[in-house]
Amino acid sequence: MNWRLKIEQKFEKLSDFIFENSKKTILAILLIVVGLGSNLSHLRMDTSTEGFLHKTDEMRIKYDEFRDQFGRDEKILIAVETEDIFNLDFLKKLAKLHQELENNLPYIKEVNSLINARNTLGTADSLIVEDLFDNYKIDKSTLNAKKQLATANPLLKDLLFNGDKTFTNIVIDTQTYSSFDKNGKKIVVNEADEFAEETTNDAPKIYLTDNENTKIIEAVQQITKKYEDANFTVHLAGSALFAGVIKQAMRKDTQSFIQKMLLMVILVLALMFRRVSGVVLPLITVVLTIVSAVSLMALFDAPFTVVTQIMPSFLLAVITGASIHLLAMFYKDFAKTGDKKSALRFAMGHSGFAIVMTSLTTAAGMWSFSFSDVAPVADLGIFASASIVLGLLFVLVLLPAMLATLKLKHKPIAAHNKKMDTFLHKIADFSLNHAKSIVSISGIMIIIAVLFATQMKFSHHPLIWFEADNPVRVSVETIDKELNGSMTLEIIVDTGRENGLYEPEILQKIEKATDYLNTLKEGEVFVGKTITLVDVLKETNKALNANDAAFYKIPTNKDLIAQELFLFSNSGSDDLEDFVDSGFSKARITVKVPFVDAIKYNEFLDKIQTHITQEFSTKTDVSFTGIGVLLASIMEKSIHSSAMSYILAFGLIAIMMIILIGNIKIGLISMIPNILPMLTIVALMVGFGIPFDMFSMLVGAIALGLAVDDTVHFMHNFNRYRLEGKSVDEATRLTFIGTGRAIIVTSVVLSLGFLVLLSASMTNMFNFGVLTASAIFVALIADFLLVPAIMKLLEKPKPLEQK
Repeated sequence: MNWRLKIEQKFEKLSDFIFENSKKTILAILLIVVGLGSNLSHLRMDTSTEGFLHKTDEMRIKYDEFRDQFGRDEKILIAVETEDIFNLDFLKKLAKLHQELENNLPYIKEVNSLINARNTLGTADSLIVEDLFDNYKIDKSTLNAKKQLATANPLLKDLLFNGDKTFTNIVIDTQTYSSFDKNGKKIVVNEADEFAEETTNDAPKIYLTDNENTKIIEAVQQITKKYEDANFTVHLAGSALFAGVIKQAMRKDTQSFIQKMLLMVILVLALMFRRVSGVVLPLITVVLTIVSAVSLMALFDAPFTVVTQIMPSFLLAVITGASIHLLAMFYKDFAKTGDKKSALRFAMGHSGFAIVMTSLTTAAGMWSFSFSDVAPVADLGIFASASIVLGLLFVLVLLPAMLATLKLKHKPIAAHNKKMDTFLHKIADFSLNHAKSIVSISGIMIIIAVLFATQMKFSHHPLIWFEADNPVRVSVETIDKELNGSMTLEIIVDTGRENGLYEPEILQKIEKATDYLNTLKEGEVFVGKTITLVDVLKETNKALNANDAAFYKIPTNKDLIAQELFLFSNSGSDDLEDFVDSGFSKARITVKVPFVDAIKYNEFLDKIQTHITQEFSTKTDVSFTGIGVLLASIMEKSIHSSAMSYILAFGLIAIMMIILIGNIKIGLISMIPNILPMLTIVALMVGFGIPFDMFSMLVGAIALGLAVDDTVHFMHNFNRYRLEGKSVDEATRLTFIGTGRAIIVTSVVLSLGFLVLLSASMTNMFNFGVLTASAIFVALIADFLLVPAIMKLLEKPKPLEQK
């Protein structure tokens, strides 16, 4: 084991070098941080659904192709509840709201409501496509006629109003592309746009940004708030709005998390070290690590997401814990000798290698996510692991340099530290004296947890991240109930040939497919409405046949279909662009569905994909896309990626433990106490009905990376004393007294770091905090009781111990 001694000597030499060059070291580190920090202004947030998939993902590519052709399918829904939507005063107020939305919302394509609902009529010699209430005119004399037109139009029910006529819907379509180029310059759309800088239309188009979507949402919230009263209740929903609301919650929560965590860390550090330097220096180290981490994300254009928002709190806890281990050793030796250089040398030699190993094991736990098919999870893995390594540099280089520079007052060992040593001595004795019982009970707990794990069910339902009485959740559930869905699935029928959609057979197959879809109801998932080219064609055919309802059907002649669609496209309406491409080779089927668990979408999609694909010939390609399809795909990828992450994290950490301990058998067995926290998490989730979703899936690998830290510190010191010839009992007691206090405090800091998530406005973050903090607590108990017990039973007495 001479290699371990040589490594410790290297850390001692590093300590001497840093001590002698402390100011230069501090300056060099600060220059690195400033260089990274210059990228902070480029950090962006992304709460979009497609942002969960890598840009190279086949599903993402198909979705981008869909948006390029048909526009953005993420909409904002404004459902207004009243006693009677066809009341004159209500319609006038609705028209005023509609007009204000059209005039004042940024980055939108169009606003659709009952006011401008499409009304297709035929005269003796022409086709007229007009708004139901032309120019926002609500007239008492024509109100009944307009009501009859609206109620007779089968397309409008469940799209713009419900069956009871107590809810009406305003649908806002946003721009597909951003109004700015990658350099932030406004793109010139027309010469009258005097506020734009220079034309960049030749540059690659950027999709509507998260920031632009947020501005739309904020404007919608401000405008609709002015109109609400007892007879004009507003419900806001839609995937675009939901993404914006999540972003608002993220901003608020992230700021709150960091503030609360800082207060808790300051309190813990003050109680432990009772020195200003013991509080300030770790905080400086942590702040610089977080700044560097976020700057790295900005540098590599990785967005801040609902997943990566845990990173600041995570790093704060991890880097504080590493700082505590170094400072605990430093202050302990400094209290004995009063020699700062000697104390720093002792701390680096004693804890440097252990801190490196704990940082690497934690980084390995996070790095295991970097191969995830879910983009934000992969980003978390890449940047959290990189930031831990960067934080390690700050702990082992910057922190010693700052200690070397400061003038520290010599203080003798405090009385409360001696009491803590007595307490730790008793814990060691308890574990050693009851080794067999502790191992047996732990084995039973593992078996029970495994049984719980067999009952685990996967789920991913972003809506339930909000409390049941949250306005957003209430609005979505209300719209799902009253207007039969707030989400959409998209089906693309590609004939593969120009004007292929003029074929009556193709259109009849589309109609047959929608008839099938409209009958579907699988538990919570149902189809509330389908909207296709066929609806436009049937409206037009009826209008051109003296508005006779008997002609609300697909013409059987190809040339007649072509002629009617031509007449519609020349009527002044651009609605046809929403359903077909310019060559009439591709058609879009929009399917309204409720916002339910993504797992249920998977089962539902499997069924309809099989059925609808069989409806069309092999010459016609049928593909599925849209936000609902993306959600289902994301959850499927999350399950697969999480399983791979667990295997990778466990394997990497086990290898590190074997290297640290120098014994394959003991190294593997020492992983048992770190499996216990993971299994405890599963038992808690099953027992309390916590969904095993994208966020709770992260807990296991993160908990493993964090939990093993205490095991590393214990085993590092235990092996050191064993090599000195100490018995298992003596080595255990000395390990507890030497590093036990730091283990307790770092566990407390880590737990508090995740318990601050209990203040989150979204339950997914609340659950994440509870589960991770619980895992850390269980890991602490396992390291204090189970690890010593295992060593007591496994380690054979050395010759000197047998005498």
